[in-house]
Amino acid sequence: MFLSYGCNKKKEQEKYVAKVNNTYLTESKLNSILDSNNVQKLTKNEIIRNWVTDELLYQEAVKEGITKQKYYKQLIKNSQRKISGSLLIKKILSSDKLNITDEKLENFYFAHKDDFKLFNYATLLNRISFNEEDKAILFRNTVIKSDWDKAVRLFRNDSTVVNNKTGLLLYDYQIQPKFLLRVIKGLNKNEVSLVLHYIENTYTLVQVKEKFRKGVTPPFPLIKEKVTEMYLAQKQQSLINNYLDNLRLNNDIEIIN
Repeated sequence: MFLSYGCNKKKEQEKYVAKVNNTYLTESKLNSILDSNNVQKLTKNEIIRNWVTDELLYQEAVKEGITKQKYYKQLIKNSQRKISGSLLIKKILSSDKLNITDEKLENFYFAHKDDFKLFNYATLLNRISFNEEDKAILFRNTVIKSDWDKAVRLFRNDSTVVNNKTGLLLYDYQIQPKFLLRVIKGLNKNEVSLVLHYIENTYTLVQVKEKFRKGVTPPFPLIKEKVTEMYLAQKQQSLINNYLDNLRLNNDIEIIN
């Protein structure tokens, strides 16, 4: 499927990046496309090529009389209804203030605990990587003498730190490579690994904080983000359902079977 964007008329005061006959893709239009969430994975050149392809096909379809066909006009009409309805729902959701609080989220968590059960074995861990082995060794020694959090604070502004994640809850299949999973499986609670060198110029340490069996529901703080997502989705769906119910009550609807 191609992306179709463009301006029907050339604007004298505005530069353009591509054109097909008398239709122009201006720089401002291209920038708005680049900002769109729907095309984040496409490069600038890919977007321009897609625009040219779409415009070529559209112009040829006009020549062939496609846009005058009854079926085409019906598709456009149906699309307009769908798009306008989607934009209305988006407006309703954006204007609603859900007032999400930790108390509401915790209540939701306890009321739906079974929905948050782990479907596989998982590990809560800390992980940090350096681009210098000596610093990684020094960090490990600091952890052993004190604790992980204190070591992180001491190395907070160290330029050799290339990655630092605290409190990662990962399923076993998410831990890559398999070598790292084997290392983690062999660690006891709060134990820190040796310096691991499985990526070029990167020296990694991991610490196991907790191991969870399949079917267990992790504590709320560990999955707060997931709880928030589910809470928000449920509240928004409820809001949409109530809005639709209200529309049905206040409009003349007849369905003949």
